[in-house]
Amino acid sequence: MINSIDFLEQLRSKGTFTALDFHIARFFIQKVNLDDHKQSCRLAFLILWMSVEIRSGHVCIDLTQLSRAQFDYRLGRDIAETIFEQLGHPKLTDWLQLCSQLGHDIIGYSQNLTPLILHENKLYFQRLWLYEKQVAQFFGLGQQLYISNDKQKMIDIINNLFPDTHSGEIDWQKVAVVSALTRRIAIISGGPGTGKTTTISKLLVALVKIIQEPDAKKIQIMATAPTGKAAARLTESLSNALSHLNLPSSIKNSLPTEAITLHRLLGARPNTNQYSYNEQNKLSIDVLLIDEASMVDLPMMAKVIDALPTQCRLILLGDKEQLSSVEAGAVFGDLCELYDRGYSQPHVKMINELCAYQLTGKTEEVSLADCVCLLQKSYRFNNHSGIGQLANLIKAGEHQTVLKLLNNNQHIDVIYNTLINQQQYLKAIEYSVNHYRNYFLEIVKQPVNIKHILNYFAQYRLLCALREGAFGVDGLNKVIEQTLENQQIIQRTRQQPWYVGRPIMILRNSFTLGLFNGDIGITLPDPDDASKLRVYFLLPNGEIKGFSPYRLPEHETVYAMTIHKSQGSEFDHISIVLPNEYSPILTRSLLYTAVTRAKQKVAIFSESTILTRTIQTKTQRQSGLLTQLKNIELTTITE
Repeated sequence: MINSIDFLEQLRSKGTFTALDFHIARFFIQKVNLDDHKQSCRLAFLILWMSVEIRSGHVCIDLTQLSRAQFDYRLGRDIAETIFEQLGHPKLTDWLQLCSQLGHDIIGYSQNLTPLILHENKLYFQRLWLYEKQVAQFFGLGQQLYISNDKQKMIDIINNLFPDTHSGEIDWQKVAVVSALTRRIAIISGGPGTGKTTTISKLLVALVKIIQEPDAKKIQIMATAPTGKAAARLTESLSNALSHLNLPSSIKNSLPTEAITLHRLLGARPNTNQYSYNEQNKLSIDVLLIDEASMVDLPMMAKVIDALPTQCRLILLGDKEQLSSVEAGAVFGDLCELYDRGYSQPHVKMINELCAYQLTGKTEEVSLADCVCLLQKSYRFNNHSGIGQLANLIKAGEHQTVLKLLNNNQHIDVIYNTLINQQQYLKAIEYSVNHYRNYFLEIVKQPVNIKHILNYFAQYRLLCALREGAFGVDGLNKVIEQTLENQQIIQRTRQQPWYVGRPIMILRNSFTLGLFNGDIGITLPDPDDASKLRVYFLLPNGEIKGFSPYRLPEHETVYAMTIHKSQGSEFDHISIVLPNEYSPILTRSLLYTAVTRAKQKVAIFSESTILTRTIQTKTQRQSGLLTQLKNIELTTITE
């Protein structure tokens, strides 16, 4: 039996794990110093795998799922066979026995703060355990009701915002607003075109009318999003939605006019993970709205909770089917799962009184499920929309029906092309080049109309799943740029990579310049000196600002972008290129997120077996949040 250090070196040589994984595992091995080589190797692998899983977005690892089948899928059969042979084919009882040998100074059972925490067969690093516990406590105990003494006033406000259409249908936007008005926490999920922004604008108006007393200090409402791009979109969509409501100035003055990023809200300190607003220095706000909440990871949610004052209302808005955060956790998705429990009788009674509906409750006890509302009607896509049908079928995992819809070619808003050989790959490239050719022609027509050019470029985007390779961002951007150059649409040299029309995406936040990861800029001649180039960005407040290319933080050309980076954005027309080999990153939620970026047309380039496997693969993030919430609710009921 080899020792644990040699075992780690063996795994490292295969390229399976990173240097960080290796050093974390080595630290624990040296700290514990197990005499049994097999147990020491098992510990090494357990820590390695925890590090890998957390980097993949999981909060913990579930010891009951450490099966050979899982590793065949994730690591490949040969590597999995080697690992399990050397570890002695451990089962759950073996992993639990190992944990019991580590000592109470290394591993605790949720009571003690030790480097590792084991709770209900789930193993955590201490930091993520504390974050999850904090988030569970906040949501589990934050269900208090806010009922106005003047119930008739609430009814009048709701009826004014939602006039009766006499359709007989349940208006889930109305239900969402009523639920949010009567709870400290509101969790609202909806797919594309379900009216999330309309719902939120009406909710904010209702909150101001109910909470804010005449002639009193206006309530402080902050609208936020995880990224600069998502914040800019929220600013624009909220402004449009509120403009359609006839509001007195006293109400308008209390509504947010600009959405900001969560980092800006909390006062992020450059080059640290510290924030100006925290548990000791609370935010001075009454209502916090977080859009694109599915992108908020567990640590960030914990930081937000730290900074919230006691009576501040929290509204989470997003689409539970979209991609979760890049970092650990899927807080919004976990919370939305509570909806399946159904509403409680007291909550349904309140909705029926305020909305004149006849909903029925499923449970007797009030729970966090009462705070969740799913918007179920799409106002963007009708029954004949190919995009709407495609998105719903992907969401449901109906891969055979998806392929039938794509191959029937009966929807003008959905295009499908197989992607098997080099000729079809070049066809996918030419499809994008044709769109970008029109973009460059628009620059020739209106070179000084910067806002028009920025908006024109935003009409179309090529999305992909990977970063590297011919089917990733790097490869696609290079071949598109080379094709544009070969067709003499752009001119560039090795000495001068900048050219008129070059689109770039910021990759690193620059608080000094006010540019953030995900911001997209266009390179255009300086209106005051055509011999100079500047890169122009549309800022969240609607201002257009230009920068010298050489002042920009880290960036890259962006004819193609990853689906992850596109989250929070919308385009009239998109193309989706999937790789010709399956990767674990290809999941149902990834494809759903990509398809729902399109408002008018989507073109998919993929081999059918890759598409099928992508739709079949459902993202499951390991987390104990729902279990902790359930335990908190049971404790509360018992008390």
